[in-house]
Amino acid sequence: MTRNSKKYLLDNLLFYLYTLGVFFLNIFFRIASRFHPKAALWVAGRKNWRKVLAEKVGAGQNWIWFHCASLGEFEQCRNLIEWIKTHRPTYKILITFFSPSGYEVRKNYALADFVTYLPIDTKKNAADFLRILNPRLVFFVKYELWLNFLGEMETRDIPAILISARVGENSRFLTSLFAPLYKKAFRSFRHIFTQDEATKELLRRFCGRETITASGDTRYDRVRANRESFSEIDFLSKFTQSKCCLICGSTWPVDEKALFAAWDRLKHIPELVMIIAPHEIHAERIQQWKEKYPTETLLFSESNQYSETHRILWVNNIGMLSRLYYYGDVAYVGGGWGSGLHNILEAATFGCAVVFGDKHHKFPEAGELIEAGGGFSVKNEKELHIVLEKLFTEDNLREKIYVSNKKFIDQRSGATTTIVEWCERNAYFSTLA
Repeated sequence: MTRNSKKYLLDNLLFYLYTLGVFFLNIFFRIASRFHPKAALWVAGRKNWRKVLAEKVGAGQNWIWFHCASLGEFEQCRNLIEWIKTHRPTYKILITFFSPSGYEVRKNYALADFVTYLPIDTKKNAADFLRILNPRLVFFVKYELWLNFLGEMETRDIPAILISARVGENSRFLTSLFAPLYKKAFRSFRHIFTQDEATKELLRRFCGRETITASGDTRYDRVRANRESFSEIDFLSKFTQSKCCLICGSTWPVDEKALFAAWDRLKHIPELVMIIAPHEIHAERIQQWKEKYPTETLLFSESNQYSETHRILWVNNIGMLSRLYYYGDVAYVGGGWGSGLHNILEAATFGCAVVFGDKHHKFPEAGELIEAGGGFSVKNEKELHIVLEKLFTEDNLREKIYVSNKKFIDQRSGATTTIVEWCERNAYFSTLA
């Protein structure tokens, strides 16, 4: 048996195992849907997808398809979507999500012509999806590598571009049993735009190709746009007027426990208020905290009951967080003690000093913000209190951070422009005009 024959057999075996894994993933979600609300949404959102997609896609329409794993990846491609809708307004935008966390928040996104779930990655699903949609151009975000979809796009000569890609030395794409398949998947993209030079070099060695550009992280463009297009929230202007404000975003129970322990030791600071926007809204959990601080606590949904005694505001709705940070002097961003650090750039763009947990090694922006002097990593409740006390009692330090964190964002923006310019030079957008 020749070397090529062995490679062919190995690749086929790996693809069989990959397909088997996708099959069991589907079974897992169907079983879990009986007990878990998110799994139920995951399953229900994919029912009758062929019929729904065919009803949305009209004959002769030209579609650009964006696929995102979840909400964070959507934010990474949002500026690019807005550019296309502004400069190529006759073309349709499809956004697919893998996770309910993204779909449920952005299913009514105004600039998309259709938002839906990505069907399970089988060969038939991929073939049917692409036959119905027949997109002119496809963007995958960060590290979405669904092998059947990518293979079918390559077969149909549909150009696919990967944006905001980021992988490390120990990435499963480079080191797992399926690395040969992922190598082929990376090679199937017409171009890859990476968040950093390290990813560019890793993928260049891994794939053996040069069609890779270190454009930067498109999240910087998104948060800068949030700042530039900011619109006020009337009640928050009233709640925070002439006060020092701690914004606590995307918090989990472990974060909240530490934050309230710190709050009890910070209340001596005059005119200090705290706004909490939890990662997941659980009315029962919020009520428990409200009962511990009955006279100080107010829910955003009850803002008509506001009085001067209220110093703690719970934001019990979704979709406001990126604007909340405008009202903060200091921000605490959750997830850094366990689940994965959430978006610290949304806070930094408004000049907030940003505090977060110490498990942030997978988030290079956290280390860079610490080095720039505007980010603070804490290991526990005690350290959290010490850092917050320092930030709220040293006005000059906050003022310095306010300027430097805005500059931090501005200096790293521009990835979307790089992507657009490359697409225009290579006639991907001009052919759509």
